[in-house]
Amino acid sequence: MAYVALYRKWRPKTFEDVVGQRQITETLQKAIIMDKVAHAYLFSGPRGTGKTSTAKIFARAVNCEQGTKGHPCNTCEICRHIMRGESLDVVEIDAASNRSIEDIRTLRETVKFMPAEGKKKIYIIDEVHMLTIEAFNALLKTLEEPPAHVIFILATTEPERIPITILSRCQRYEFRRLTSDDIAARLLYVAAQEHLSLAADAARVLAVKAEGGMRDALSMLDQCVGTGATVLDADTVRNILGLIGMEWVFSFCRVLMDNDGREIIRKIDEIIHLGKEPTILLTACIEHLRALVLCRADANAAVLSSYGDMAPLLQEQAKRIQSGRLFDMLQILQETLWQAKTSPMPRIVVEMGMLRAAQPVPAAKSGTEPVSWGQRLQALEEEVHRLRRQQVAGSENNVAALSPATENQEGVVESSAPVRVANTTVPLPSFGDTDSGTVAEVIPENKKTEEIPVLPEADTEEAATVPAADTFSYTDVFKQVETILKKEKMAAVSRCFACGTLFYLAEGQAVMTYNSPFHMEIVNGEKAGKCIEKAFSQVTGQVCRVQNFLAADPMLGEFEKKNSP
Repeated sequence: MAYVALYRKWRPKTFEDVVGQRQITETLQKAIIMDKVAHAYLFSGPRGTGKTSTAKIFARAVNCEQGTKGHPCNTCEICRHIMRGESLDVVEIDAASNRSIEDIRTLRETVKFMPAEGKKKIYIIDEVHMLTIEAFNALLKTLEEPPAHVIFILATTEPERIPITILSRCQRYEFRRLTSDDIAARLLYVAAQEHLSLAADAARVLAVKAEGGMRDALSMLDQCVGTGATVLDADTVRNILGLIGMEWVFSFCRVLMDNDGREIIRKIDEIIHLGKEPTILLTACIEHLRALVLCRADANAAVLSSYGDMAPLLQEQAKRIQSGRLFDMLQILQETLWQAKTSPMPRIVVEMGMLRAAQPVPAAKSGTEPVSWGQRLQALEEEVHRLRRQQVAGSENNVAALSPATENQEGVVESSAPVRVANTTVPLPSFGDTDSGTVAEVIPENKKTEEIPVLPEADTEEAATVPAADTFSYTDVFKQVETILKKEKMAAVSRCFACGTLFYLAEGQAVMTYNSPFHMEIVNGEKAGKCIEKAFSQVTGQVCRVQNFLAADPMLGEFEKKNSP
């Protein structure tokens, strides 16, 4: 008799045999018992999680003559015909090769015929996402209102590629990835039934490598059995599957953390001479670094079960390195893996990536532990933002510190503090018939200061066009212009304007200075410039022309002379 692969031989025959999908199998059984079977189902989930097997078990349970409580007996004639693929009532269609509209038209013609021996005629369409749009449209009406004796079961690994019109007509069941514990337990059971000597640590290695798919785990076990090994332990399984030994991974990651360049090159050369691909080395290191990160978060995580007796060594190594550096190393190695897969010389890419990942991050301060590049960048960005906020709020803080606020009879808070503008003594602007005055210098101790009344903020454009006092403060004019820009929904312009300084204001001319060329470029834009000039005109009550300069521009000397008393 021909040899049958383990994943075919141990395909689930009852709902209880389906590993890790109890929430689905129990729901289907209850639907059969209560005679509330729907006309269309969609089974979606990763490969090897039991979608097609569950569909076949469900088909037998619906048509079984002797089944009880929603279970197929697997002994009656109908069950045996379905299990051997001889039943005319259960039709399996591979949508990857039967994806055209003509194939669906043929299906629509066959659904009219009654079941040959069972109660229902069941169509199992595997990889249904491979159907063309035209085929989906042709199937739509039949799927919505099929004959009473027909049940559709659609199976797919990519439900996002199925039109929503199809999804809305099906009962959808999501098959989840199996846990490593479930897969390992099933492998040990199969090995015991097949009289194989499979160690528990080897089963854990296979379970983790399967990535949630039972079929993949059984296929890898079949591959290991095919070598004729009498005892399958973890080292034997890793060697057969082409994986790198755990001891080697531990030692390599240790020299990687120590930034031992000579040893890194030697170990890479050693593993390549053993016939391993450079990408296999990268994958093993990435998986181990991931395990270190997870170990620092939860030393008892289920995904770390493959380490078995080496778990204490993993915990010890995880304590030796900061989480920030682990994240940086993971990012570098993942980028290197992507480059190595597309490079004609992957070994060079791997060597350079490993040496780059081994470089420690400079310490933030002398005598402190190194931090990650991400943390250092975040700290620098926060410092830049802090300095910018301090620069914008500097003049206001100086005013508040020099004079306490007082409250007038109307309850409005006023401040008698003098205003500092660009560290110079500047004259008060004169608008129309308004008398001119002077703004006294604040910083020099040998000069007297003069109090400047506050210009009330205009609520409307009409109110803003008429000066409300005989004298004006540069700070108040600046604030009112910024307020108008915000009301005009010029967010970017108002933010850049707020970073400037009102250097000169008189005779229908305003001079603004900026420290950043970027800010000046924004406010010099045609639309931004018109908005700023319009705002100054509203506040001052006359047409005002605005000029923008960098703070170090020598042209400012002319306006500084005008500011002098």
